Amino acid sequence: MPQKTLRFKIHQDGRVEETVEGFTGDSCIEVTKNLENALGKVTVKAKTSEAFISNQNENLKQLNKESNVTF
Repeated sequence: MPQKTLRFKIHQDGRVEETVEGFTGDSCIEVTKNLENALGKVTVKAKTSEAFISNQNENLKQLNKESNVTF
């Protein structure tokens, strides 16, 4: 399992730069949701390449839910 890291850089003008590493798909959105709400308005979001990697197990679970098929 890859290491999961959240990094924050706070600029002198008050902007906060957030970098999320080790999360695949949209899981980073759930992990950072409360932090972003506490920090204030998010003006820019950019996905890293990890965000486009799907978790095969999660995809299979979702497919099973949608089709009501068990394996």
